[in-house]
Amino acid sequence: MTGPSPPPPRSLGLLRVISVFKFVKAVFVIATGFGLLRYYDPRVTAWLYRLAHDLPYGFEQRMVRDAMAFLSGLSPRRIQLMAAATFVYAALFLVEGVGLWLGLVWAEVLTIVATSSLIPFEIYEIHRHTTLSRVLVLVANVAIAGYLVWRLRRELALHRAQVAPPPPTD
Repeated sequence: MTGPSPPPPRSLGLLRVISVFKFVKAVFVIATGFGLLRYYDPRVTAWLYRLAHDLPYGFEQRMVRDAMAFLSGLSPRRIQLMAAATFVYAALFLVEGVGLWLGLVWAEVLTIVATSSLIPFEIYEIHRHTTLSRVLVLVANVAIAGYLVWRLRRELALHRAQVAPPPPTD
């Protein structure tokens, strides 16, 4: 008599797609952090003014101008703290990305918690001002969290079925 069969290998296809998404987000957040660190460089400020002027839509121009106005009111120390926070946030994305790429269960749990925790803020932002990008981010995050919850529940059910004792025989 043999013991329970080993679990089937975990499928990594969609996990790796999510992982790449996390890596891309990390790159953008890291770029934002470096941009914050260089905000008071006159060349960066001039580039931001050109960017605001050259953007095709008024709302995009306002977003850049509003961001610049907000940052201009902050001390260099506060901007450095914001940059540090962006690097920590990028590190979270990188940890999630590497863990998901390797198919590690703890990374799935971390991604569910981290992604789900931001959904209420995303809904608030959409309620405040609806944009296509905000809606797409919300849909992507709900889909990612939902998929990972479904995946973990399915694997837990498979595991329980494999280790459940056989029914008693008369």
